[in-house]
Amino acid sequence: MKFNESCSICSKKTDDGIHLLQVYICRTCEQEIVETPADDPKYQFFVQQMNKAHRSIIVS
Repeated sequence: MKFNESCSICSKKTDDGIHLLQVYICRTCEQEIVETPADDPKYQFFVQQMNKAHRSIIVS
């Protein structure tokens, strides 16, 4: 049985994704993160979202 979870990057609910350091990321965002060069401004957005999501888990 699969459960819909909210992606920590885009907030969309999906049942197709991964958990990375207890943070859920949908497949679409995972692929975009992997394909985005580190010098692209969008990459910094992904880093910020991951930091925010990871911090919220640590505080909980």
